[in-house]
Amino acid sequence: MAAVMRLRVALETTATALARPDLETLLAGESDLEVALAGLPGIDALPPDERNAVRAEAERAHQALLRCRRLGTALGIVVRTSLEAQGRNEYGPRGSAATFYAGQALDARV
Repeated sequence: MAAVMRLRVALETTATALARPDLETLLAGESDLEVALAGLPGIDALPPDERNAVRAEAERAHQALLRCRRLGTALGIVVRTSLEAQGRNEYGPRGSAATFYAGQALDARV
């Protein structure tokens, strides 16, 4: 049960870091996720009376993972759109000019 709870907490922390965005917390959370995943027992290793509680916690962890995916996708879209608006199509010093907005102005409202 504790291993599944650690996984859920690590995923919720990752989702919160994605929502802010908070790069340091996001990077630090990577090792928390790795440790939590490594500590997960097989469902057969659990006593029958604990399986339902672990399943419920695993479902909460799954919901946190779905939130991470949605936030990660949204953040990727924001970054891509921001780079395209700057005339770049990739992140970093070697990013080349994008042709999508070539010669056009961008009127974006949030």
